[in-house]
Amino acid sequence: MKVSKTLTTLASATFLAGMALVSATATAAMDDKQYRFVGDTQFSSFCKAVVMDDVGVLRTSVSRKVGLIGASEREVLRLITADNGLTCNGSSLIEFSLQRKATSVYEYLSNRS
Repeated sequence: MKVSKTLTTLASATFLAGMALVSATATAAMDDKQYRFVGDTQFSSFCKAVVMDDVGVLRTSVSRKVGLIGASEREVLRLITADNGLTCNGSSLIEFSLQRKATSVYEYLSNRS
């Protein structure tokens, strides 16, 4: 009987820990919804990468645009970081990363442009 009480308590504690993790994830997802992309949302993933300060998202976005806006990843990066290229909130991608204090993305873009 002690064993089943222990297992029940352990299962309850595991369930509660799992629920806390799901709640934290849901909250984080809700925080992302405060941003709304307008205009050509085909390129919103670049702005989202800056908002999240996530170089992985940026690199994935660049690789997905090869062939659509540039022949190579280097060319895509050159085009999206140009002064008259992609803008987020009215600023170039590099300026936007500075404004958002997205240091990882800023360093990545600065080193590649």
